[in-house]
Amino acid sequence: MPFCELSTSVPKAKVDESFLKEFSQLLASIIGRPERRVTIQVNPDQIMMKAGSMEPVAVTEIHGNNPDYFTDAMREKWVASLTSFLSDKLGITDHGRIIVSFHQKEPTHVGIFGKLISQRHSE
Repeated sequence: MPFCELSTSVPKAKVDESFLKEFSQLLASIIGRPERRVTIQVNPDQIMMKAGSMEPVAVTEIHGNNPDYFTDAMREKWVASLTSFLSDKLGITDHGRIIVSFHQKEPTHVGIFGKLISQRHSE
């Protein structure tokens, strides 16, 4: 159950419903799970600077508790897939301005359906 937060300086007009749908589908394909297992949050129109420049930039943070999502091979897959997608859809052609950050969470640090994930797996 990954949670992905994308913050970008790209205008909201480029981040429409079709972008969100494609983004969600991409994340589901990366992890090989149904789209219902994916949560995304997109923050467009952010005031962001990288390397002293206000050119378009995107920072994507991947959070999850499944260690399978955070192996070296999977992190490489995330980065390659997200960089390609965001470059194409948001027009960020300088791939050095697309950053992907990973945050593996313990099952005791994530809650859903009113319970910690660690509690849900023990039922």
